[in-house]
Amino acid sequence: MAQTPNTLQHSQEAEAAHLKSLELAQASHGKRDMQQVLHFMRIAAEGGHAGAQCNLGFLYAVGDGVEADSSQAIHWFSSAAELGDIQACYNLSQLYLGGHGVPADESLALQLLRKAANLGHPDALYNLGIYSYSGAPSVEQDYKAAFVFFENAASVGHSDALFSVGLCYSKGHGVELDSIQAVAYYKRAADKGHANALFNLGLYYYYGEGGLHKDIGMAETLFLRASELGHDRAGAAAESAKKERIQQEQSKLVEAFADVAL
Repeated sequence: MAQTPNTLQHSQEAEAAHLKSLELAQASHGKRDMQQVLHFMRIAAEGGHAGAQCNLGFLYAVGDGVEADSSQAIHWFSSAAELGDIQACYNLSQLYLGGHGVPADESLALQLLRKAANLGHPDALYNLGIYSYSGAPSVEQDYKAAFVFFENAASVGHSDALFSVGLCYSKGHGVELDSIQAVAYYKRAADKGHANALFNLGLYYYYGEGGLHKDIGMAETLFLRASELGHDRAGAAAESAKKERIQQEQSKLVEAFADVAL
């Protein structure tokens, strides 16, 4: 459960109850008393605390401590969104997008995504980037807009957005093609364990592009890491890099022995 901002004032009692619910929720799993968590969360939510309303909606959405109830999730997310809670706007957009507990409504989902994105929500920015990059019935494909959304989300370290900015630079989509910048963003995403970024970075090392020296060993390492994270082509790429690395090592040995013989 994330503590989220509230743009409107609420009572001191609601604030105290919200803080108490967070304290209780952070107890170790075996010691956490969900009934007490819910007790204080309800007091805060009913007292107009947007963060508590968002958290209560989340518990109903996933069925944590209560029976999953999409209508209750919608109710509390909507209440919190009306109070300007960013996370609630985003959560609500996902429910309308997937038709969870409500009829699917892409138009309303996009309105909520834009509202959350305008308030700086990284996932909302990234999702709008995906819509703009791929295009959809209600969204015109626009690489430049996609790049701006990705870049804004990447600025706060969003791993998928970092990868997507790298992809835009590597393909020249929405921005001038720049393999060096592509590598820089792939490295940042790879540092966060992004499988596609690890794989693409491995390709740059394999071919010696993007300002990198050709390094088959590094490529193999990156491919293996991507494979461990489930990338479907990385395992075969790692095997191919391994074979080439072994051939290179054998060739160097042959050259070394030839030098000694001379």
